Amino acid sequence: MANEPSDAVAKRVRAVRKRRDLTVAQLAGLCRDAGYPALTEQAIYNIENRRAGKRSARVASVDELLALARVLQVPPVHLLVPPTADEEPYNVTPTVIVPARQARQWIRGYELLPGDDRQVYLSEVPPTDFEEMGGLLFPRLPRPTGEEG
Repeated sequence: MANEPSDAVAKRVRAVRKRRDLTVAQLAGLCRDAGYPALTEQAIYNIENRRAGKRSARVASVDELLALARVLQVPPVHLLVPPTADEEPYNVTPTVIVPARQARQWIRGYELLPGDDRQVYLSEVPPTDFEEMGGLLFPRLPRPTGEEG
């Protein structure tokens, strides 16, 4: 697996683009049409060709990550962490490496990372995102569309 999250993003953007049968030029056009003109062919090429230690490529910004996820119609979490990787190590930071499955759950707000303080972690979760189970509060898991909470 990639050494840094930005390396994973580079590989996933390229893989999803190819799976959607899009060229870099077509993806850049879709980005432009969706209001993201900064995601030019060259910008996308540089993002896709990001490799640890390679200076000519660049890291996708948060804005670009969300724009690419929108245009490619893929949840942002699945550009950050490959959906097919479960037990493969994922470097959240250079010192925090967890299974990819756990990284996805953490990004979704469903699971803590090793060493996290639960109270501090949950202090930034809006009350509407909590549900009570057995007298304890837990982040609310999304319900299927149309199902009442």
